[in-house]
Amino acid sequence: MKPWHILLATTMALLWGFGFVTSKYAAGHMPPLFFLALRFIAVSLLLVWFVRVPRGQLLPVMLFACSMGAGHFGLFYIALDMGVEASTAAIIWQTQVPMTVLLAALLLNDRPSWVGILGIVVAFGGVFVLVGEPRHFGNLFAIGLALASCVAWAVANIQAKKLTSVAPLALNAWMSVFSAIILLACSLILESDQLARYWVPDWRLHGSLAYQVVASTVMAYWIWYFLLRRYPVSQITGFMLLVPFFGVLSGIFALGEPITWPTALGGAITLTGVSLIIFAKRPATADQPS
Repeated sequence: MKPWHILLATTMALLWGFGFVTSKYAAGHMPPLFFLALRFIAVSLLLVWFVRVPRGQLLPVMLFACSMGAGHFGLFYIALDMGVEASTAAIIWQTQVPMTVLLAALLLNDRPSWVGILGIVVAFGGVFVLVGEPRHFGNLFAIGLALASCVAWAVANIQAKKLTSVAPLALNAWMSVFSAIILLACSLILESDQLARYWVPDWRLHGSLAYQVVASTVMAYWIWYFLLRRYPVSQITGFMLLVPFFGVLSGIFALGEPITWPTALGGAITLTGVSLIIFAKRPATADQPS
């Protein structure tokens, strides 16, 4: 990768890593689906004026919004609202890598090597160690939702890989438009007291919304889509190794969350598995030399 692309990818990881703190705070102080709807409304208003309507691609973009905006973010924020810690969520978030690689192998013929397959097994093993900590036993459903959100992320990555005719900024903008509509409808049906919770004078809550809009969505996802078009899925997901590192540190220092030995061990095992996936040599195909 070019040096400035590496710098971009590292910045993306830092932005997403601290985003676990702002997400956790927001999910605990506002109805999560309504918060997400506001986030995507704000992103839409920031971006939609500067991009073209993706004519002929509106349906794929809408389906992408269902996977990324409503599926991934919706499930993830509900899991945070149900008690999943920011540091725990940051470790679970790594399972997006093996899930993305598995789907890429099935749908894009982007096959991992045997070392990559071993990494997938090890990564999921680390999550089992994490979930096996007794303090999580009462919250397994929420952890399951966090894992399901990672499946939705993997599906969205495959969709994004195929949306080559839509510019990254346009994809982000129109995904946000459709996601806002879906999430607002879900919030009106499933949640209550949205406006009352929003108008609470809490600078951290409104700062979390601003951070999620500008840093985690506009900046970080533009970098993600920009790099995804230029490098293999398995290579770009490698920089997600840095996200849990920043996320766990942010949760510990900003929110005072505990770091126990099962959490540290599970995180280390998962990180090892993801590292194997990322740095494993990809097998040669008919049109690609080894």
